[in-house]
Amino acid sequence: MNLKTLAKGMLYLFLALFSTAAFAQTKVITGKVTDSKDGSPVAGASVVVKGTQYGTQTGADGTFKLNAPADSKTLVISSLNFVTQEIAVTGSPINISLVPSADQLGDVVVIGYGTARKNDYSGALTSVKAKDFNQGIISSPDQLLQNKVAGLQIVSNGGQPGTATTVKLRGNSSLIAGQQPLYVIDGVPLDGRTARPSVTLNAGGFGTTPDDNPLLFINMNDIAQVDVLKDASATAIYGSRGANGVIVITTKKATGGPLKVEAGVSYGVNAGYMKRYDILNAAQFRQALTKYNLPSSLDGGVSVDPFKAIEQNTIAQNYNLAFSGGNENGRFRASFLASNQPGIIKNTDLAKYIASFNGEYKMLDKRLTIGFNMIAGHVSYQLPNVSNTAGSQGNLISSALSWNPTQPFNNSNGLFNYPTNGSGNPMSLLAAYSDNSNLNTFLGNISASYKIAKNLNYKFLYAINHATGSRLTNIDGFIQGYSGLSGLGFGAISGAILTSQTFTHTLSYDANITKKLKLNAVAGYEYWTSDYSNQSFSATGFNTNLDQTQLSLPYTSVLQNGNTQNLPSIYVDPTTSLQSYFGRAILNYDEKYILTATMRADGSNKFGANNKYGYFPSVSGRWVMRNEKFLQDSKLISSLALRASWGITGSQEFPASASQESFGVNSYNNIGQSNVFNPNLKWQQTSQTDLGLDFGLFNGRLFGTFDYYSKNTTNILFQSNAIQPAPAATYWINLPGHIMNKGFELSLGAIVVDHKNFGWNVNFNMAYNKNKLTDFYAPGTTTPLQILTGQITGQGVSGTLAQIMTNNQPIDAFYLKPFGGFDANGNQIIGANPIIAGNPNPTTIYGVGTDLRYKKFTLTINAGGQGGYLIYSNTATNITNISGIVAGRNIDKAAYNSPEGVTSAVGASTRFLQSGNFFKLRNATINYQVGNVGKYIKNMSAFVTGNNLFVITKFTGFDPEVNTDHSNAGYPSLSIEYLPYPTQRTVSFGVNFSL
Repeated sequence: MNLKTLAKGMLYLFLALFSTAAFAQTKVITGKVTDSKDGSPVAGASVVVKGTQYGTQTGADGTFKLNAPADSKTLVISSLNFVTQEIAVTGSPINISLVPSADQLGDVVVIGYGTARKNDYSGALTSVKAKDFNQGIISSPDQLLQNKVAGLQIVSNGGQPGTATTVKLRGNSSLIAGQQPLYVIDGVPLDGRTARPSVTLNAGGFGTTPDDNPLLFINMNDIAQVDVLKDASATAIYGSRGANGVIVITTKKATGGPLKVEAGVSYGVNAGYMKRYDILNAAQFRQALTKYNLPSSLDGGVSVDPFKAIEQNTIAQNYNLAFSGGNENGRFRASFLASNQPGIIKNTDLAKYIASFNGEYKMLDKRLTIGFNMIAGHVSYQLPNVSNTAGSQGNLISSALSWNPTQPFNNSNGLFNYPTNGSGNPMSLLAAYSDNSNLNTFLGNISASYKIAKNLNYKFLYAINHATGSRLTNIDGFIQGYSGLSGLGFGAISGAILTSQTFTHTLSYDANITKKLKLNAVAGYEYWTSDYSNQSFSATGFNTNLDQTQLSLPYTSVLQNGNTQNLPSIYVDPTTSLQSYFGRAILNYDEKYILTATMRADGSNKFGANNKYGYFPSVSGRWVMRNEKFLQDSKLISSLALRASWGITGSQEFPASASQESFGVNSYNNIGQSNVFNPNLKWQQTSQTDLGLDFGLFNGRLFGTFDYYSKNTTNILFQSNAIQPAPAATYWINLPGHIMNKGFELSLGAIVVDHKNFGWNVNFNMAYNKNKLTDFYAPGTTTPLQILTGQITGQGVSGTLAQIMTNNQPIDAFYLKPFGGFDANGNQIIGANPIIAGNPNPTTIYGVGTDLRYKKFTLTINAGGQGGYLIYSNTATNITNISGIVAGRNIDKAAYNSPEGVTSAVGASTRFLQSGNFFKLRNATINYQVGNVGKYIKNMSAFVTGNNLFVITKFTGFDPEVNTDHSNAGYPSLSIEYLPYPTQRTVSFGVNFSL
């Protein structure tokens, strides 16, 4: 035997012995990880042998398989939002039930250009996970958070699916429009606008329809969590766009493991109006004719319910499908959504088709990571004629409210009846009016991250948000009683384009400086740009569709056939550019003392040449008292930390041309100046101080957060008229004064019962805010400024402004003539001069939720409300007022039951101010965890959900949670109700499962 042969034999023997030894020293451990709350599987949980590097992750069904040392005694199981557990290895398989984390201090929160453990962060924020969202038929992501976050007010501007919401965090921080928080989707800041074209119908008493929600292109099933950044320490990293708060939406990402398929389907039905307007029915209307000695000819001889006639009962549908998979070097996730959400009123529909695709791939020995995230959404709307600024008959809701309930909608020939009393026929409006929009949105980003050193990482991100919208609006000429429309018709074709781009470079460092000192730091540069344009072409005077029995193509298909071609309306917004430098450092010493410092410099072309840059610093600290020796042995206190922060944020939410000399082209060779340049226009700034306390008691069974804050906004942006002999144009300046917001927030949670077959959790949040405008004087004087807004619309009150912004008052305080009752003839007694009449800003916002679990059943309830404010009912002022019954229009019961006479004149006054306080049961869900079905269907659950089940309020309108846009000259109104789309009660049911 030669040496070479001997060597080969020994090598084979060694390998055989090594393999045998290796197999002899390991064993396979299998098991499943589930949620103790409802028994659902926990995907992506980490399973590690204690004291070793042997580990794996659970798959989509919560199962795992781990090759572990033969002498393994303990497994450590951890997952986001759950308490880490250690389980003894006594056999296989092992079933582990993870308990949801109560205080969530170990949760990872997204804080802007990075993440952190909540316990390591010293700013004020609230994180809401997908499992805690509002449930049921919900059209936009912001509605998932209603009454979930202390201090966050979310009010739908109407009950129509997809309509815009008014969102405010910790009160008003601006006098002008653009008070919405900044939305950030997967690290990409949004423009905040929408590409659905705006259309104003000035003919026939028709008005402007409400805006749509800019977040509709996001699949709500894809959202993993939402982090609401509140104080300046949290928002200063976003600088000039952080004054109104920041809402960070993080979508679900790919997880490793075999292919995972998730699916869900649900259907919803209309369950009627949540609350109806209290008007007279047919029998009561006849009684009113007798009471007021009105002619019997006003009795049409039938009994109709207009709101029943315009109601539809179309099924809502929702289909969702997602795929994910991969390994440690690459993973992906793709999802698809098709949904259809009809409104409660005919000719209302919101359809969405959304696809998303994201992935992450590692290369170059895992030093380089390439990531991408794409969302493509198509949203189509069908809108009825429900507008903000319609006249007395140019609105479907107005026609339904004022329609004589004893009058038939059609005559004996089947044609529409057209009363001459100004009410309009709601059924003819439905037939003659069509408004259809299509919106295509793409949001995509690609990033490259390179690990320069062990703790040093560089990342580049490019993102684009591109949206195009088209809109076709038709009003057939057969409709009668509408000046400029009857016998003529109207057609409009509109389009809009919105594009924003983001370029971000960041350098991050995360390391232990010493054994007790940790540093998490990030520095970066960002460039953001946005462009918007809108155009509309319209015509009137068509010779088709003038007879309701002979209808042909819509006018927008033959627009050139209109006898009168209106001048095109074209608007191109100047490009907005923002260049930023930012940095943040978080120091953590011994898990007891955390210090955070942030600085951002923003340069914007919106501001004057002398003030291009603004600087936004912040600093905060957190003292984790629970980790001090004097509390380490406490059995009562499980967590306790004190926070404090201060910082400055800014606002640039105003027209892009505000500091520039701007001109408008009115027609051929007709150009006029629209804005006078101001090279000294400065940034509006908000300084904020916050003191907070985070606590947990009884081993986390009772937990909560308390915050006190004070916000002071200065350099107030103000739009004024240029002083003569300058052209008739606007002029933007900074005003002295302070917008003050002071208040507190409280969030509480409790695990009341936690047994294997029964559990009960309760949560509660509330916030109090006081808003006031101080030192608000004309420049160089002590004369208080007065800005009037809040247009009151309708015959007899047009031109009335009901709200004021002035010194020592809340923003948009009601400013109305006082109501003094009725005189001997039943006429209203209204004072000559307006007075400060009340606050439209809710001082208190609260939410409450609970879930009860019994074996495989779970009941979840979410409710909330607002208090301490007033609502002005423009509807009661001039639509359902008592004088209408003389002409045969319907009236509301409040007018009927009052001593008012039918000759009383219409007038805006404090009479129509009503308490806005309410409590609403938003949604209730019963879920049954079916489990696995057959060989392939895993983790099936079935549910039934009710939305908008009831509201308790003294407000007489459809919904006290209302804000019809009645702004004036760019200054927003608040808490004015005028013919809003009614809120719908719905019931939905469906199933979710995985494969």
